[in-house]
Amino acid sequence: MMYLIRIALRNLLRRRSRTLVIGSILAIAVVFFLLIESVMVAMMDLSFKNAIDFETPHIEVSRQGLIDEEAKGNVVPLEETFSISNSTEETIAGLADYQAATPVLDFSADFIAGRYTFPVLVRSIEPDSFSQVFYHDQYVQTGAFLETGQSGVVIGERLAQFFDLDVGDYFTLRFRDRQGSFNTMEGEVRGILATPHPDMNLRTVFVAREAAASRLGLANDAANRWMVRLTQRGSAPEQSQELQASLSNSQLVARSYREAAEFLVAVEAWGYIETYFILALFLLVGAVGIVAAVILSALERVSEIGIMKAMGLRENEIVRVFVIEAGGIGLVGGLIGCILGALSVGLFVIYGFDMSFFLDIDAMSAFPLQGRLYGAWNTSSFFFILAVVVAIALLSSLLPAYTAAKKDPIEAIRRR
Repeated sequence: MMYLIRIALRNLLRRRSRTLVIGSILAIAVVFFLLIESVMVAMMDLSFKNAIDFETPHIEVSRQGLIDEEAKGNVVPLEETFSISNSTEETIAGLADYQAATPVLDFSADFIAGRYTFPVLVRSIEPDSFSQVFYHDQYVQTGAFLETGQSGVVIGERLAQFFDLDVGDYFTLRFRDRQGSFNTMEGEVRGILATPHPDMNLRTVFVAREAAASRLGLANDAANRWMVRLTQRGSAPEQSQELQASLSNSQLVARSYREAAEFLVAVEAWGYIETYFILALFLLVGAVGIVAAVILSALERVSEIGIMKAMGLRENEIVRVFVIEAGGIGLVGGLIGCILGALSVGLFVIYGFDMSFFLDIDAMSAFPLQGRLYGAWNTSSFFFILAVVVAIALLSSLLPAYTAAKKDPIEAIRRR
């Protein structure tokens, strides 16, 4: 076997230019995959993190009717509010990785200031427990976050810019109450947020639940969501299923953040499909190059193949020589790609890039992220792509190698 390897290595070194050209194609595929995969992992990880920290935590408990109406794009229905029982609250608190929970009463409204009107989602909260589940209070730009017993609202910086509002300015919220009649809430802006979640900065307004419930014609303890935060994100899908099993006799539904963020899950899936599709195109070009290299090598070494056969080498041993050569090209390309990919990903991890430079801020509003995005390391990807490149090189060389090895030794020596 060592003799065959020495022959293959000698031929690779003898044709260095061809080896480097084809290896470079494979290296480009490797660098592309590692860099794009780092972007995808970082983007989706930050998107889910921001969704959990500011929009929907690890587990959400609500009625199925609310989920169905939201899926249709309808306004948040007040008919789907509920008052949670003590036993259900104890069941939620008994989850293995339970950290905190808070009730939320969401409803749709028009935010009015001056002559302008803007549709918003009003999130009515209990400030004390809300700050144990979400992190909005850590991103107050001016003013202060809501406190128990206080009136007024907290809004995002983009909504404040749209209306040219500051802390202390007045607002009006216009909405339909439980009976379908129009009602309003007026007051002062208590604080302005600048969170990493664009939608929180534009389309969400925060008020105290006790102030909103009476205006909506609901009980003071009414909510349409119970938001549950866990100590570990990875356990959310499993524990949401366990909680759902416990709620099977009620009208409530428990779902994890991944079920609530269907758009992000779909983007994640399509993103990886596109990445692997483009990678496949690069590898296809590399495979064609390897096939061409093996065929050219066979044509250049017709006499050599005949001599090897005359010396007693079997066809499968000659095939191994060509396969080892192809594997060497794949290994060279893969290693160069991994080295360059590590440098590229390392720079991305350290410096990141400003997403607004590449994407318009309104186009990004569908994603719960903004600002700078920093790369993510995924060591297993390096081993995966190296193995894939070498495997592609080996497989693409088999057919031309068998064709070359089947030449008659006498005719080969005579170069016929």
